[in-house]
Amino acid sequence: MNNMDNQELENDNIQEQIIPEFPSEDGIVNVKEKKSPLLIIFGTLSILSFVGVVVLLCLSFCGDNNNNNVSSTPKIVQTGDLKIAYVNTDSILAQYDYAKDLEKGLTSYQTSLESNYQAQGKKLQSDYENYVKTGDKLTLTEQKKKEEDLTRRQQEFPMLQQKMMAQLQERQNEDNKKLLNSVYAFIKDYNQKNQKFNIILSRSYISSTVLYADDAFDITDEIIKGLNEEYKTVKGK
Repeated sequence: MNNMDNQELENDNIQEQIIPEFPSEDGIVNVKEKKSPLLIIFGTLSILSFVGVVVLLCLSFCGDNNNNNVSSTPKIVQTGDLKIAYVNTDSILAQYDYAKDLEKGLTSYQTSLESNYQAQGKKLQSDYENYVKTGDKLTLTEQKKKEEDLTRRQQEFPMLQQKMMAQLQERQNEDNKKLLNSVYAFIKDYNQKNQKFNIILSRSYISSTVLYADDAFDITDEIIKGLNEEYKTVKGK
């Protein structure tokens, strides 16, 4: 996951929102039906969200990858003093408990943002409809003040969408960074303790510059086992 610039984001159902249009100068009031751009974008992000994490993790592990079965006894590749092994990053994403928890957390956060957006849209619609029914009981000054408030809230609604999109992207970026740091730190510690390899490459189905590597050089299983043991200890504290 070195090139974090390549990350992409992830989708739920597209829903319709009723956004009121407020009285014009001639006093005519209409209600206009619109599709919510935020929910459309959120839908796309929901699909791309976890894929974005996969791409980042895959691309940042030195960029040398591919899918292969794992050998239970990895052997050290040595050319002179150079010792090499590789890790399957697709397997790490699928089997690392921390990555699974981060994905669940991001999905929950996205759902919360969507619910908040929908609630504010419904409140705006409700307040508008209530004004249409009871506005004639207000003074002209009160009517003008209420109309200005409703118009302001309608105009600010697109900004709410953009704010929520930015919040979701920021949360995803933070999760990606946490995941990368945890994997990098563990592999570095693992290698220092075992003093095995000069280079540990990555392989994945999405991005790979390694066209072939002997399965015997795959250390994915022991890396995943170590990652989950470490995470279980940290999570239990």
